[in-house]
Order: sequence, then structure tokens, then C-alpha cells
Amino acid sequence: MTTVTLNTLQCHSTTSGPGADDVYINVDGVQVYGVHEFDDNDSEEIGVSRNFEDKAKIVVRDYDSTNPDDLIGAFWVHKSQAGTGEHAESLTGDGSSYDIYYDVTN
Repeated sequence: MTTVTLNTLQCHSTTSGPGADDVYINVDGVQVYGVHEFDDNDSEEIGVSRNFEDKAKIVVRDYDSTNPDDLIGAFWVHKSQAGTGEHAESLTGDGSSYDIYYDVTN
């Protein structure tokens, strides 16, 4: 079994709508983090781990009570990344700019 650990989420700029982003994160369709409020230049330790087989899909969204949730970004992690150190993904959906940092281990 392989594990992805989501370490840190850093917001450089929020989505194009008014106010802060209400961020949540799904791993393979299961919410593992959120809803947490992010403003420009906020950063938060996540510290959530999730097991997967060959690959896992990470999806970061901004919750919106009146419209469909905004997609901040999505990416795949693969078991081949195990043991290669911390990784970073840049996410830029709906006018936002975020970085997420994670590790993959066996």
C-alpha cells in the first residue's frame, strides 16, 4: 500500500469571486480536509495522509453555497513517486494561485 501525505497548502491569490476562499480537498472523491478559509498569502499545515493503490487523484476546491464549487486545481499522485522526497504542485483554477506540498511513501 502506498500513502500520500498532504503537508502544506499555500495561497498566493484567491479565486476571482469576492472574499476569502473556503477550501476543501478530496482524495479519490473522499473529503480529507476542509472547509478552511484562505486569504491571499495564507499558508496552512494540512497533515493528512491517505492510502492508495497505484495512483490517487487530489482535487482542491473553493466551496460556494450559491453556485457550483470553484475548481482550484487537480492532479494525480503515483506510487512511483514514493521515497523521492517532498513534491509541489501549482494550482491556478478560477483565477487563483495555490501551491500544495506532499510526500508519497510505501
